[in-house]
Amino acid sequence: MPQSDDFNLHLLSLQTPSFQKISLALPHQEELAPEVPEEDLLLIAQPSALFLLDDSGRVLRVSGAWEDVTDLHPDDAVGLPLSALVRLPNTRYPEGLLTHEGSCDDAVLRAQAGSRRVRITWNRRGRYIVGNLDRLELTARAEYDANMREQQLMRDLDDAVSCLGVSLDSWQSQHVERMVGLSTRLAEALSLSPELIRAVRWGAALHDVGKSRVPDEILWKNGALSNEEYEVMLQHPVWGVEIVERLAFLPPEVRAAVLHHHERYDGTGYPAGLAGGHIPLTARIVAIADVFDALTSVRSYKPAWSYQAATEHLIAGAGTQFDPWLVRVFVLDVLGFRHLQARLDAIHLT
Repeated sequence: MPQSDDFNLHLLSLQTPSFQKISLALPHQEELAPEVPEEDLLLIAQPSALFLLDDSGRVLRVSGAWEDVTDLHPDDAVGLPLSALVRLPNTRYPEGLLTHEGSCDDAVLRAQAGSRRVRITWNRRGRYIVGNLDRLELTARAEYDANMREQQLMRDLDDAVSCLGVSLDSWQSQHVERMVGLSTRLAEALSLSPELIRAVRWGAALHDVGKSRVPDEILWKNGALSNEEYEVMLQHPVWGVEIVERLAFLPPEVRAAVLHHHERYDGTGYPAGLAGGHIPLTARIVAIADVFDALTSVRSYKPAWSYQAATEHLIAGAGTQFDPWLVRVFVLDVLGFRHLQARLDAIHLT
C-alpha cells in the first residue's frame, strides 16, 4: 500500500495521553543492523499499538505493539474502519475520532480473545489521524468497582427478564417463579458454567412469553381446544422467539429454550421435531421444570398432583418425552428422592 513520506514522522511524533513526546534510547550504533532504519527500531520497540488512519477513520497502517495489544494481525486491520475494532463510549459520538485530538480510557477493543477496555489517544495531522492503543491496567479498586457494576447490571437484567416473563397473569407469574427456581437448581446440579446457568434461568423466565399473542378466548378456555385452536396454541414458542430476539443481550441458549421447550426426546414434539441431543440443553432442562410445576399446581381444569405422582410421570416419560439423564438428576438431586435411585438406575440412558 502506498505510504506518505511523512508517515514515520507522524508516528514518531505521536504523543502519550499527557501529550509528551515519546522517546526511547537506542542501542549502541555498532549493534544496529545497517539495513534497519533507526526510526523503524523505535516503532518496533514501542509498547503501544500505533495506528495511522485516513480522514474518514479507515486504517492505513499499524505498527508498534499492535499485534500484542489487539491480538489482530496487522494485515487484518488495514482497510477497516477503526470503529469496527474499537468502540468509544456513546458520549463520544457522533464526532468520535474525527475531533482534532483526544484520549479515552473507556474504549472497548473487540479482540479475538474477547472484548476488553483500552486507552486510546489520537491526534489529527492534516489529512491523517495518528494515534495509539494501550492496555488498561486496572487498579484493585477500579477492578472491584467494575466487578460491582457488572454484578449490578446482571441483577438489573435478571429483574427485567423476570418482569417480562411474568406479565401474563398471576398464575403464570407464580408458575414462572417456581420454574425458574427448579430449572436453576437442575442446572446447578449439572455443574454448568455460570453463563449457562444464567441462560437456563432466563430461558425459564421467558419460556411462555409467546402466549401473549394467543387470543384470550383460546388461552383461558376451560374446555378442550378445537383442532384450529390447538394449532394456534402450538405457535407460541415461535412467537416467543420473535419477541425475545429483539433483546440483543440474550445469549442464543435463551432463545433456544424459548423455542424448543416443547420438543420431545423421541422427536415427536414441536415446533421443529428435534430429538435427543439435538434438542438444546437449556430447552431440555426447562421442559422438565415446566411439566413438573404444571402438574403439581392447581388449575381451573385439574387439581394439583402430588410430588410423587408428578415424579412418576417424569420417570415414565424418561427417554420418550424427557432426557432420561436429566430426569435422573432432577429426581435425585433437585427433589432429593433418593429412594427412587434403584428405579432410575434401571432406566436405559441413551
